[in-house]
Amino acid sequence: MTATDIRLKPRRKNARPVWDEEPSWLGKAVKALFLICYAAAIVLPIWAVVATSFASEEALTRAGGNLLLIPTDLSFQAYQEIFDGGALTKSLLLTLGLTAGGTALSMILTIGAAYGLSRPGSLLHRPLLMLVLFTFLFAPGLYPSFLVVQKLGLFDSYLSLVLPMALNAFNLIVLRSFFMNSVPIELLDAARMDGAGEFRTLFKIVLPMSKAILAVIALFYAVGYWNIYFSAVLYIPGLDTQPIQVVLQRMLMSTQGLPGAAADVSQYQTQAPDSALKMAVVVCTIVPIVIMYPFIQKHFTKAVITGAIKG
Repeated sequence: MTATDIRLKPRRKNARPVWDEEPSWLGKAVKALFLICYAAAIVLPIWAVVATSFASEEALTRAGGNLLLIPTDLSFQAYQEIFDGGALTKSLLLTLGLTAGGTALSMILTIGAAYGLSRPGSLLHRPLLMLVLFTFLFAPGLYPSFLVVQKLGLFDSYLSLVLPMALNAFNLIVLRSFFMNSVPIELLDAARMDGAGEFRTLFKIVLPMSKAILAVIALFYAVGYWNIYFSAVLYIPGLDTQPIQVVLQRMLMSTQGLPGAAADVSQYQTQAPDSALKMAVVVCTIVPIVIMYPFIQKHFTKAVITGAIKG
């Protein structure tokens, strides 16, 4: 029999790919076991941190200073001392202020720049767009950024934590692409024919149609400001009140007995157990972002993918 005599069986019209077939009971069991293990690997560490933050000194002593999975002898002392108005409270309020103020400033700058660059006839449209793309592809580096902050007189100033990251090139490009491809040009032309100016068009037409992408970009900025650490260590070493991420790192360093760590963390010493206090600070650093994600998650697919692929 020659190769030309071999005939492949015709594929049935209703035949489905292998990955589209109904899985067997063994396959379902394996998938369920994998998902359970995956969820446990995520949930258990978080649960241990929360349980330890509520543990009393006696419970931590019985556990040998390790994390607890079953909270016993519940105590709220660690959280009471975080919010009692001391140094930890000031650090937490500073981080909240930086996040709120920085996110608002970044959204104003990003929306204005993205809308201006999305209009083909805007002033210096292409040179400014090429400048944004250049900064996006070629980062300035650590030392040049430090020199710019120092020469502008922002060293040891909280503005150094906001102004250098106030405008993100990636967020700007995504928002510009969304304005260009997801806002019908007919609406903008109709608004101009009715006598609407650029600001009125932006606030009455463009922004209401861009709530999804704006929510996602605001979340990106908020997470960046909330988790700020390296810039604080680099730019504001002489200020007494540091962001909560820096405080947490110093508290962990003091446990490891690193040189100079005890002096840095002395202002944060309280009567609560060390392990409980550190875990309580960890909880305070993750809870605000965890609360925000469920409200923003539904916008991710529509906003990010639409703004990034088109154009």
